[in-house]
Amino acid sequence: MPWEQREVNGVRYYRSQLLAQFPWLEQGFSTRAPVSPVTKPGVEEEYRRRFFALFGLTPDRIQMVRQVHGDRVLVIDRPQPGLELPEADAMITNQPGVGLATIHADCVPVVLVDPVRRVIAAVHAGWKGTLAGIVGQTIKRMEAEYGSKPADCWAAIGPAVGSCCYRVSRERIKLFQEKWPGLDWRAAEKRGVLDLAALNQQCLEKLGVRPARIDPARLCTACRDTDFYSFRREQTARRMLSLIMMK
Repeated sequence: MPWEQREVNGVRYYRSQLLAQFPWLEQGFSTRAPVSPVTKPGVEEEYRRRFFALFGLTPDRIQMVRQVHGDRVLVIDRPQPGLELPEADAMITNQPGVGLATIHADCVPVVLVDPVRRVIAAVHAGWKGTLAGIVGQTIKRMEAEYGSKPADCWAAIGPAVGSCCYRVSRERIKLFQEKWPGLDWRAAEKRGVLDLAALNQQCLEKLGVRPARIDPARLCTACRDTDFYSFRREQTARRMLSLIMMK
């Protein structure tokens, strides 16, 4: 199901149409700021503030993390603004009104929803996190903390660098082959590429999330330069936001 692009009050973002069926859920992935912060300092920060404001979120209701490309999952009972961000690459909560946000400029954003127990998660999956099984660790933590079952979960996989642009070394491909020997790696070996979004989707399916409940955006951040920042394309320090929240 194609992700929907929306524009509200001058802020463009994408959202999963599959997850839009839940009226109690908010979810979105921001685009790059329309004016470069290089020429106008503060534009990107203002664009982020306006993006959060679309969902009624103020800083005291947003939880972010210092992403370290690992597999640590945090349980969020309430946001802790003003404090040093904790190191992690995924967050889960069952608290309404708490926005979980991760930042991306090619790495894979995954959001998870358990509508049975009303639990949500936000995941940042770079190549190291994908290899470490960060989405699997997140599902397992949801089950341990809140009793979530993979068969009850829904997922959306947001814009990320695609296999069209993500060329890597043979050594890196070999690491993934050793992790998932049962997959077909012929195309990856021939072209020297990885499809991290597809790997995360296969991981979710292997855990028991139904394929029909997974919504991949299939939007390459490196290709779509008018929509997204891309570290691979421009070596940028700027990032987009992936957000999920229960109203």
